[in-house]
Amino acid sequence: MAARLPTSFAAAFAVLPDPAYVLDDGGRILACSQAGARAVGKPVEALLGRHWGELGFAPEEMARLESARARVRVTGYASDLELPWTTEAGPRRHALVLQPLPAEDDGPGCVLVTARPLTDAEAVFSRAMELELAARAEVEQAERRRSFLYQAMTTLFTHPPDPQGMYTLLAHLTVPDLADWCLVDALEQGPWVTRVAVACLDPTQQERAGALPTRTELREDAPVGLLRVLRTGEPELVPAVTDSLLRAAAAEPAHPALLRLLQARSYMIVPLRARGHTLGAVTFVSSGSGRRYGPDDLALAEDLCLRASLAIDNARLVGESRRAARAREDLLAVVSHDLKNPLGVVQLGAALLLRGAGAKPGGESVAKQATRIQDATERMSRLISDLLDWGRLEAGGLPLEWGEYALSALLTEALDAIRPLAEAKGLHLSVDLPSVDTRVRCDRVRVLQVLGNLLGNAVKFTSVGGHLALSARPAGGGEVSIHVRDTGSGIAPDALPHIFDRYWQARDAASRGTGLGLAIAKGLVEAHGGGIRAESTLGVGSIFTFTLPSAAASMTPQPHPPLARGAADA
Repeated sequence: MAARLPTSFAAAFAVLPDPAYVLDDGGRILACSQAGARAVGKPVEALLGRHWGELGFAPEEMARLESARARVRVTGYASDLELPWTTEAGPRRHALVLQPLPAEDDGPGCVLVTARPLTDAEAVFSRAMELELAARAEVEQAERRRSFLYQAMTTLFTHPPDPQGMYTLLAHLTVPDLADWCLVDALEQGPWVTRVAVACLDPTQQERAGALPTRTELREDAPVGLLRVLRTGEPELVPAVTDSLLRAAAAEPAHPALLRLLQARSYMIVPLRARGHTLGAVTFVSSGSGRRYGPDDLALAEDLCLRASLAIDNARLVGESRRAARAREDLLAVVSHDLKNPLGVVQLGAALLLRGAGAKPGGESVAKQATRIQDATERMSRLISDLLDWGRLEAGGLPLEWGEYALSALLTEALDAIRPLAEAKGLHLSVDLPSVDTRVRCDRVRVLQVLGNLLGNAVKFTSVGGHLALSARPAGGGEVSIHVRDTGSGIAPDALPHIFDRYWQARDAASRGTGLGLAIAKGLVEAHGGGIRAESTLGVGSIFTFTLPSAAASMTPQPHPPLARGAADA
């Protein structure tokens, strides 16, 4: 039944000073005031029965008016808004009021629309308020997006380092804030891409995902969709899915089939990239919500995927690191068990040869070879021990047996252990100990290992007749510093920063080992909470200094061994 204007309104329309219109349930003009006709430059009769969209409002403003008219008809409450309207008098902002109006004979209700041109001051104020509200809305939207990103990243980065779990989490984080459907695809080794996660706003529609292919072969000529994004590394934004788009995508059947199956109205596909490599891509689909994606949505999706890519890549690196650690542990187990056992058999055989055939008259050649075998097995045993120690240090699993020890006793014991090698090479030894009973808190065996490495290197690189000195001093801050000096060949300036690196050796090293001695010394010192450094001058010598935590010193003077009296030569 068509709406009819109550007759009581006819007289009122003749005297209304402002434009006024009565609209039926379809938005057609049932009545128009003389001012309303003059505003659009047409007679009243020419407007009756026409849709009010012909009154000259801009399309975007007409969309606002239609929304307000529908709201008035549904709720029964008036609605007002201010917007620009170009009339015969020119463009000007107007205040429009939409009110529900009952029709006669219980027919469909009408809507009364009145418009009043704003004064210049009112228009300026209205525009200012509109801009302020728009700015507030923009700030609120930016804050919501920041909050969404913060919560998403907090969730992702606190998730256990499991890439598959993080793919699933990423898909569910985007629904419903950013998408009705979210699909995550990951690149495999070789020319394949696999769907690793799907999330849907409506759980009853989740079974649709089962009809999607889970594995697709990459193509170099894909014109649109996921395969193009993976190939180019560039995102794809489609504000509205149209029939023409689906026809254009026919060369890639899987893509339009996916859009139809998910009833997509708009979509975005954003790559997941980290460290210059594409890990996969995320597809955001708007369906039932009617959301239309734009540049702001794409920027938010790209920001999310960039951060998610870092979290997923970190998880992958953690997994690779754990696999490498397990491989190293397996290798160390082989080294410690499968090599040490046969090496012990070789050492025992060499010892038997020395006591047997090598000790008999004429057995000099046997003894010589047996001695070489023993030396070689000792070197191999040291290499194995270095490898095991380094593996434990890297894994943080090297236990320390803490205790309090007199520093003078430690230094004297270390020097006595190296004395036979030094004397065999004609080196002069000296030690300078603290004047009080200084005690350190440490693992005695490991500190002797550090001193043994440093003193052994000093002997190795110091020429016949050279000097080797060992000294210690309080360093302040509850530490003691220990110095190993030699008059050897020195270390080149370009090599000095690398001497504590693992597997590093000087090019002109007199003998070759694992290159782990100084690296292990550094690791052991740092495990004690100390530090180690080196100074050197080519042709003059080197000084190695490391620190240890001091224990409570008795501060009681103690008599020193003969070597402690100044810098006495040994």
